[in-house]
Amino acid sequence: MSDFDHLDGAQSSRGFKRMPPIPSEYGGDVHVYESSGATAPAIWLTATAPADLNNRDGAQVEAPLHLTADNAWRLAEQLMTLVANHYQGDARPDRRAADLTGESA
Repeated sequence: MSDFDHLDGAQSSRGFKRMPPIPSEYGGDVHVYESSGATAPAIWLTATAPADLNNRDGAQVEAPLHLTADNAWRLAEQLMTLVANHYQGDARPDRRAADLTGESA
C-alpha cells in the first residue's frame, strides 16, 4: 500500500471524482467528492460517525456538507495548520503530498 493511496480517487458513474474514505479514530469516516453543481467548482464532504461515540458498532449518523472550492481550500489550510502547529508539537507525517507554505497562522 502506498503512502498516497488516499489520493487515488475513483470516477463515479457520472464522471465525478470520489476520494477514498479517511477513517475516524472513534468509528466512522470522512470522505470528499466532486460536486455536480454547475454554477462553480464545489465539493461534498461527508462525515459519518457513531451516534453514540461509546458504541462504535451502534447506529451511525451522517453529515453531508457542500463546500465551495474556496471554502474547501480554507478547510484544508485549517487542517494543515492545526497539525503542523499542534500543542504537542509538529505532527505532520514524514511522507506527505502537500504542505504549508510560508508562515503559519
